[in-house]
Amino acid sequence: MRYRPAHVCAQCGEALYLPEFSEWLDSGSARHLWQCDACGYTFETTVQFAAA
Repeated sequence: MRYRPAHVCAQCGEALYLPEFSEWLDSGSARHLWQCDACGYTFETTVQFAAA
């Protein structure tokens, strides 16, 4: 079975599978810090979860 990367680096196109750091912001969202091992580019994503 093949897995798709979670993200692709916007600078060099390298596949990114795991964030460097994650944190819960509140009960409905989390923030992830990504860093590309190939070129060093860093960025953040925020995930919003639907209310249960």
